[in-house]
Amino acid sequence: MNAAPIHFQFDQAKQAQLALDTLEELGYRADLHEGGGKPIVHLILDECDLTSALEIAQAYGGKLIEHEDAPSEAATYDMAYGLGGIAIPAHVVNEDWPEGYADSEVYNAAAQTTPYQEEDGRMDPSNDDYDHFSAGIRM
Repeated sequence: MNAAPIHFQFDQAKQAQLALDTLEELGYRADLHEGGGKPIVHLILDECDLTSALEIAQAYGGKLIEHEDAPSEAATYDMAYGLGGIAIPAHVVNEDWPEGYADSEVYNAAAQTTPYQEEDGRMDPSNDDYDHFSAGIRM
């Protein structure tokens, strides 16, 4: 993204000024002006991180608004977060898979057992793995 402007509208001038100060401190080119009676931060992105700019402005209560010289709201979010990219489910990215997870028959059979059930019917998920400290909670 090269020199693309985006605009944020704020309800309060103080919040807009705080957002502007933070963005400028981080090296963004930003200006503050009025629009429709509310403060607007005009932000020009010169190879800066769009995602951070969005999150900073929104943290101070800014709302992304569309403007004739700026990309649409949907296009801006797509550029920032890559919404059109390949989605990878979080459960697939886990590197701590339990033994047999890839083999669904083995994993499903193991999931049917309750290895933490004690003889009196209580559940203890700690499996006595608290370095000799009692967890203090029993189900």
